Order: sequence, then structure tokens, then C-alpha cells
Amino acid sequence: MSQILSPELFLVIAAILWGGTFVVIKLALDSVPPFLFLAFRFWVAGIITLFLYRKTLFKKENRRWDYIFPAFLVALSALLGYLFQTVGLVYTTATQAGFITGAYVVFVPILQILVEKKLPSLRTWVAVFIVVFGLFLISQNNRSSFDFKSSFVFGWGEFLTLVGAFCFAVYIILIDIYSKKIPVQVLVSFEILLIAMVSTLLFPIESLFVSKEINIQFDTKFFFGIFYTSVFATIFTTQIQTRYQKAVPAARAGLLYSLEPVFSFMLAYLVLNERLGFYGACGCALALFGILLSEVGKWNKKEN
Repeated sequence: MSQILSPELFLVIAAILWGGTFVVIKLALDSVPPFLFLAFRFWVAGIITLFLYRKTLFKKENRRWDYIFPAFLVALSALLGYLFQTVGLVYTTATQAGFITGAYVVFVPILQILVEKKLPSLRTWVAVFIVVFGLFLISQNNRSSFDFKSSFVFGWGEFLTLVGAFCFAVYIILIDIYSKKIPVQVLVSFEILLIAMVSTLLFPIESLFVSKEINIQFDTKFFFGIFYTSVFATIFTTQIQTRYQKAVPAARAGLLYSLEPVFSFMLAYLVLNERLGFYGACGCALALFGILLSEVGKWNKKEN
């Protein structure tokens, strides 16, 4: 059983760590603007990555021209996802951002059909519907009554976060394709360093993208945010994703990653003292049930 659970368990750990980023980044953005935060985050992660992989990256067999374009596509999809998500957090709440980012659970099966010509099972589609509805209820946690006309406000921050969610769905599909063909070290290093360089270049023109007044304050929230997001939510999770997602179908991996906003809400409860209301509790239960539904069929099939 442990051998069967191992890849999925690592993906859930990644979802837990990613869930923490919504609260951590939201706090850090009180101190620094989005692109500056991204630049620091990924330069720190990039330097650590180069140190960890210094013996592997410069081996002759890893310096292949045919690795460049696929690695660039993987890195570009991740870059756009992080950019839209981080800027979106300036204009929306951590809970709303967590829910909308979880929408990539819908995009992944659709993209899988278009790109990989793979049709997800009916069980996966049912699980997708349950998880998405659960995530929607989580976003309505603070409401005492439910009103479809006013229950969900879709503003600029929500739109940017949704675009980021689509980019992350593309990233999941590309990882599913290329992590089986290209060494993990190459994909991880290229991705992190590209995001660092582009974020640095965009910082001088940040005022064109962010209408809020730009304040820079290197305080505890900033340093903790950089440490958490660069080490745990970037290096560690990217290695998990590139190493273990290849053993899990892309649609199922998307469902496992959709636990991210659930853990984000739990962390917000612990750190920011946010309460879990009726809708939030129901949403968490539905999201977990959807994940379990998608996994039970696979376990039974492997064990019989």
C-alpha cells in the first residue's frame, strides 16, 4: 500500500506547502510590491538550486539543445501563473485567491483532451464537479446566508487569479509530458531562473501593472515570506512535482493539487484567526470527498 500511496502523498504535501503561500504572500505584499517580491523569492531559490545541482547541471549529457524549448515552455507557464497570482493577491483576499486558483482542477482535464488526446474517466469528471463546488463554498465561508445574486463578486483581482490558474493548469500538463523526457534538475533550474530574471526586469515598470501605491519595507513579514516561498513553496515543491507527478495522471494530479485552498483556509484560521463557518466546513468536506472519490477507484483497480 505504501508504494501505491507514495506519489500521491508527495503531491498532497506540495499542496499543503502551496496552501501556505496565500497567507504568507498576502502578508508580505503589505511590505513590498509583487514583482519585487517575486524577484527576491526566485533569485534566492535560483541560487540555492544552482548550488544543489552544481554537479549535475553542467554534465555534458544534460547540455542538450533539444532540452531548451520544452524547458522554456514549462518555465514560461509557471512564470505567468506566479505573476498573475501574485498581482491578483493585491486586489483580492487570500481565501478568494485560494478558491479561484483551485479552478485549475477544471482546466486540467480539458487541456489534457486537447494536448495529450487523453479522455479522463467519468469518475474524474464527477470528482472535478464535487471539488469545484466545495471550493466555491469555501470562498463563501464568512456569509451567514446564501444569495446567488451577490454571493460572488468577480473583480480585477479575481480575473488575474483565474488567468494564473489557467497558466498553472498548462504547467501541470507540460510537467506531465516533459518530466518523463528531461532531467528534473534541468527543468527546475530553468524554471526558477527564468522567473527570477523576468520579475527583476518587470520591477522598474511595476507601477504600470499595479495601481496601488508602491511601498518598500524590508521587515519580518518580507523576510519570512521570502524564506518560506523560496525554500518550501518553490524548491521543495517543484522537485516534488517534477519527480512524482510523472507517476500520477495529470487530471488526478490536478485534483490532489486542488487541496491547496483547503490548506490555505486552515492556515488562515490558525494564523489570522479566521473562523470556519457552515459553508466553509461543507466546502472542505466536499473537496476532500472529491479527492477520495477519484483515488478509491484507482486503488481498488491496482489491488485486485
